[in-house]
Amino acid sequence: MSYKIIALDMDDTLLTSQKSISTKNQEAIAQALQKGIKVVLCSGRTHNAITGYAKTLGIAGSDQYMITNGGGMIENMNGDILFERTLSNGFYHEFVDFIKKNKLHYNVVDNKGNTYTSQVDWIDKYTVTQAFENDNGLYIREPDDMPKDFKIVKAIINGNEQELDNISDMVHQRFDKDYFVVRTGVGFLEVFPQNVNKGEAVKHLASLLKVNLSDVMAMGDRDNDIPMLKIAGKGIAMENAMPGVKDVSDFVTTDNNHDGVGLAIEKFAL
Repeated sequence: MSYKIIALDMDDTLLTSQKSISTKNQEAIAQALQKGIKVVLCSGRTHNAITGYAKTLGIAGSDQYMITNGGGMIENMNGDILFERTLSNGFYHEFVDFIKKNKLHYNVVDNKGNTYTSQVDWIDKYTVTQAFENDNGLYIREPDDMPKDFKIVKAIINGNEQELDNISDMVHQRFDKDYFVVRTGVGFLEVFPQNVNKGEAVKHLASLLKVNLSDVMAMGDRDNDIPMLKIAGKGIAMENAMPGVKDVSDFVTTDNNHDGVGLAIEKFAL
C-alpha cells in the first residue's frame, strides 16, 4: 500500500554516522514527496537543527511539517506552530535542584532552541554539541536568573553511556510519575512533559491532516522512537536500532549507513 505520512527519526536513522543524508535516501524521499506523501522529520532536535536537512530534501511550505523537541512541538515548514507543550519554571527549579544534589551535568532548551546550563566549572561535550546543533546561544544561567514565566521544552541529563546507565533508574524513579523520561541518543537522558513523545505528536498531526494511523509509516532506532513505531500502520526499525525498538517494529531495514530509510520507502511506499 502507499502511505500518506512517513515520519522519520533523524540521528542514526535518516542521517549517517557522519550526519549526512545518503543519495539513495534523498532520491527515495523526493519520489515520496512527488507522490504527495508528507515526509515528516521527527526528532529530538530543535527547529534550527532540522531546517537545513529539510531544505536539502525539498521539504518546504505551509503544507509540509516537522516534529521537533521529541514531540514537544509540531510546526509547518513556514514556521507556524501547530502544537506546543512546555515544562514550567517550577519544574526547571526542581530539576536543577535534583542535578546539583546528585552532582550531575545538564542542559535545558527553550522553545526558541536556546540552550541553558548553570555549570560554569566544566561544561560537558554533550551540552556543547546540543548548543551547536541547535545553532543558537549557550547561556550560563541559574533558574533564578530567568523570568518567572520562563518555560522549557525539555531538560537533558548528560553523560557517557556508562554514566547514564548508572543513574537511569534513579532518574526514572524521581520523574516518571509526572513526566516522560527517555534516552534519546548517546549522552542524552531527557525529561519531557507527561504524554509528550513522538507517537503522540504523530497521532496529533495525523488527526489534523485527517489521515488514519494505518496510513502512517514511521522509522527509528532508539527508545524515544518506540511510541511512534507502535502507533504507525508500519513501524520500521533500523538494523542499528536498539533491541527493544526492533521488538515493537513490523520490519527491520538496513542500517543508517546503508540507505535503510531509502530502501524501506522504496519497498513499502513507492
